[in-house]
This record gives sequence, structure tokens and C-alpha cells, in this order.
Amino acid sequence: MGIFDKLFKKKAIESQQSIPVKQDKQEKTTVNMVMQKAEPTVKEQLKRGYVGTYKKQVDYATVKELKKRYIAFDVETTGLSPMNDKIIEVAAVLFENGEIIKGYSSLVNPEVFIPYSATAINHITNEMVKDAPKECIVYAELVDFLGDALKQQTTICAHNASFDMNFLSETLMRLGYDGKISYVDTLSLSRSLIKGLHNYKQDTVAMYFDLVNNQSHRAVTDAEICGKILWNLLQIEEKEEEKRLRNLEKSKPCDEEMEICAYIQNCIMKNGGDSKWLGFYKNSSNYVDVSYLYSILKFKCAKKGKYIIVEKSSAGKLNCNIEPCTMSEGGSDYVRVYFNSPFELEPLESYLFSIYAKCRKSALDYFKYNKRYEAEHKNSPAMLNHLSDMDVAALLESAERRKLTEKVVSETIENSNDKSRISREDIIIQPIHNRVPLAGIRNKNNWEKGYDEGYPFWEKGDNLRKEGNVEDAIKLFDQARYNGYDAPVLYDSYAMAYHKLKDYANEIDILDEGIVRERKNGINVSRLEARRDKAIQLLYKQQEAEKKKLEKEQIKNENIKIISETSTKTTGRAILQLTDDMTLIKRYDTIAQAVRETGVNSKSIRDAAKGVQKHAGGYVWKYVDEIGD
Repeated sequence: MGIFDKLFKKKAIESQQSIPVKQDKQEKTTVNMVMQKAEPTVKEQLKRGYVGTYKKQVDYATVKELKKRYIAFDVETTGLSPMNDKIIEVAAVLFENGEIIKGYSSLVNPEVFIPYSATAINHITNEMVKDAPKECIVYAELVDFLGDALKQQTTICAHNASFDMNFLSETLMRLGYDGKISYVDTLSLSRSLIKGLHNYKQDTVAMYFDLVNNQSHRAVTDAEICGKILWNLLQIEEKEEEKRLRNLEKSKPCDEEMEICAYIQNCIMKNGGDSKWLGFYKNSSNYVDVSYLYSILKFKCAKKGKYIIVEKSSAGKLNCNIEPCTMSEGGSDYVRVYFNSPFELEPLESYLFSIYAKCRKSALDYFKYNKRYEAEHKNSPAMLNHLSDMDVAALLESAERRKLTEKVVSETIENSNDKSRISREDIIIQPIHNRVPLAGIRNKNNWEKGYDEGYPFWEKGDNLRKEGNVEDAIKLFDQARYNGYDAPVLYDSYAMAYHKLKDYANEIDILDEGIVRERKNGINVSRLEARRDKAIQLLYKQQEAEKKKLEKEQIKNENIKIISETSTKTTGRAILQLTDDMTLIKRYDTIAQAVRETGVNSKSIRDAAKGVQKHAGGYVWKYVDEIGD
């Protein structure tokens, strides 16, 4: 309670109504006389109060709370400055479960002249407020109406709420009141939840929800409309939150993945770390991200095995299968380290802690200057999968049981280590292209001129590549290169174009050039190296497939040769017994001989040889003298 609540305990100020109680002339005179006598004493005793205002973030939890109860609020003023201008009308409307329960509104005599500019907006004139109650009367009633809203137990909403809250808090403090107010701004909430409106004024948002305000810019109707807008926004937010929670459920790592998360957290804790902001999140590509506000590292439980992504320099002495990362995983600066059980990651403990410590420092520095983000981060996807010490203990125990009970199968991981991984020596590179040699490039030693003359060709070419016109794009890349354009994006574009054509030899060749040139320029080439490694693997598979095709053709030709060589003139027609792929089983001088030795019906053999049927006795049959046809 403020000072005025104690001084003016009169019946005239005890009632709470939507419209202030009207007084007859005698009562009105009495109140005015009391005010006139009391004011000097009040001013002498009055001490400035303190009212804090706190904007509330609307999330799944606050939606549930707000739907139960909130107060919509609005003021009309003599101007825009809370310090220099005064409130001339105030309104508050209590909503419970979306329904209006009661309201309070009153004009206020500001005891100052209302500028014509203010009247033009809110249509409140000096004549209208001449006999209205003064601030001390109105705010005593308003404080009673707001009740626990001044203790942050009921949330207040307003449109462009900072304006209304600044006027409300300043007036309350000037009159000696204390309090804390939590509020929601329907303006910012509308902007985040409704897309495509030409503006987000209250009347525009009201029209979006088919709400009609018959007396815009008057406090009581504006407050009612604001409350109805909030109710509609809460329905949208609730649906969005439910959708988000469904997506978050998908982002939760599975039991086996959580065991790996628990092991990583335990490594960090053993080395003196903390887990306050340590969280885990599974993305749409099924990588599990370990984060401390920022991402620390990633691992994946893939079909070919479980692996963790680490810096290449930290994996040199590990006794496990290792393979290079893809470009999206970090390029050639990182490697995949395969493991069966998380306990096999013990040699990486010091590495895990070092990257954690670096990330933690950055996170705490950020929180230091952005306190509000701590509250938001608590509801982040990663923190929803936060592990307690008890969770870690239980999951490590589960991982131990899994290690003992699972049948460990040593899977052959294709290209999983240096011995089995395909290298340049395993492929033949014979690129065919029209690119000029490096020695013939213009502006080779003048980067700026090369950029000016070559960049337009690359830009046009890359647009063609994106449209699918790959061959013409390559011609323009050749022009860009010839004119001296030398940048990693040129080699990226070349590589993507050749990749689209499955011309891996040219992709490798141009990437070789790009890696050498950009490395001389001091540019990190891990992305280009990762592209080249992938192209090498694909070219190897392509060449192996061609070898197998040639081998098959050779076998077929050899079979035909054998058939021809064994053909001799005999009485009757010689016939051949073959498999479906034309492999020779046996040559028979006559059909009669074939019938005796195989037991297959002679008519069936003849029909098969004539093409009437495909098989006889499960075999293909051909007359020797027709084999060349």
C-alpha cells in the first residue's frame, strides 16, 4: 500500500467499477474540500516510490499461465514523455480464460493544459477532464483494481507496452507507490507470430482477427481490444509451441547416443569442468551435437559404425579406424574416429576437455554481457536434453552392460583407414578439357586486374551452373580463369560442375590446381581437399565398374571362341548346352547324344534351339552352325 491508500480511506474511493462512480454535487464538494485541505500535507510528506517493469517472454509455460488470467491496460496522455506529460485517461480490463470479468476506467484531471495535438488523436478535450478526478483519487482506485499485478502475480498486457508501462510506473512512483510489474507486449508478439501485415498497429492487428473497435484511441475500448488480441495470439503461440515440442522430441538422442553423451560429460567433469550449460541435441542429419551454448563437437551413430569428429592433429596416435571427414563435417582438417563403445574414447579425454574449456569461456563471456539470454537458453533444444549427475551415472552403467552383452562384430568399414582407403595411386586420371596451361593465364601476377576481368565470367557461369546448364558454365569458368580470376569459389564451382557431369577426372585435376594455388596464397584449402578426396573415391568406383564390365565382355568373347574352335563337321547337327550368360557347358555332336547324356526331351531341345522356348532342362541350347548368326 502507498501513502494515499492510508490517507484517503473514503467510501468514494473504495468501489471498483468499469465506469467511475458518479457523485452528486454535495458529495463532490466534500471530496474536493478534503483534497484541498490534504494536498499541502501530502506534498510535504510524499516520498518517491519505486516501480519496476519487466517484459515477460511468451513461451509454452507462460501461455498456460496467461490463458488463465491477465489484465489488459491502456492509457491516453497529453504527450509522449512520461516525465513531462500526464495521463488523462486510464483503463484496465481483467480477463480470465479469455473472458472479460471486470474493468476499471476513468478520465483523469491532469491539472495541465491538454495540447491540441493530443486531442486530435484521442479526442479528449480540456472541457472533458475539467471535472474528472485527479491523479491521487484515480490511482488509489487503480492500485486496488490491479491488486497482485503490482507483485508480478498477474501479468499486464498492452500494445506497444513500453509506452504504457513507462507512464504507469512513472505516475505510480511520483505518487509514492512501490511495486513490480510483469508485462507482455502484444505489438512485438504480433510481429513474431503474424507475418505479412503492412503494419502492426493495434487497429491493423485487430482487423486481422476480425475484432471491431468502435472507439479507437480511447483507453477502455483499446484495453478491451488489446486483451482480445492477446487471447488470439496465445492460441497461435500455443500451436507453435506444440509444433516446436514435437520437433524437440525428434531431436532427443536415442538411449545409445545418450550413453555416449554421458561418457563425454563424465570426461569433462573428471577434469574439473562443470555441466551447468552442457547440453545435447540431435539434428536432422542425425549428428548429435555436444554444446556449451556453442557447439563443442559432433558424433554420429551411422549404419557403417559410430564415429566422433575430431581435429586431425588430435587423432594421430589413436589405435582405431580413422577416415577423413566430408566437407560439411569440416573438410580435411578433421577426421572421423570410429569406436564401438564410448569407453574406447578414453585417449581423447584431454582433447575433449580442452575444446570444452575454450567453448565454456566464450559462453560465459557472452552470458556476462547478455544476462537475459541465460533464461532463453534454458529452453533451448540442447538444454532440454541436459544430464544430471544421476543421469550420467545411470547411463554409464547402461553403457557398461551394453559393452558386456553386445556381440562385438568387427565390421569391415569401407575406406576406414589409411591402408584400405583409396589413394591417388589406385586411380588413373586422364582429364580431357580445353583449359589453357597456367603459364598462359592473363593477369597472373595482378590479382586486382584478374578479379576485375575474370569475376564477371565466374558470376555468370555460376548462375548457369545453378540453373543446370553445366557445360556452358564450365566454358565461362575457363574464361574467368584465363583472365586471371583466382579465388577458392572458382575451384568450388568448377568442382561442383564436373561432379554433376560425373567427370571425376576433371574434378580432381582442377582441384589439384586450386589446392596448390590457394595454398600459396595462404588460404585454408581443407574444403577443396575434402572435395578432391570424395572425387577420388567416386572415380575409383567408376573405374572398377568399368573394369568389371570389360572382364564380363572378355569372358563372353572367350566362350564364343571356344564354341567356334570346338565346332566340327559330324553327321547330324551338333548342338551346344549353355547357361543363361552363354557359358558353355558341353558340345554334343547330335541331339540324340544330348538326350542320352542329359535325359532332356529331344523335342524340348529342338524347340529351344529354334527359339520356340527359352530353356530345355533349365539350359539354353544353340545349333553350332547357327552360333555366328
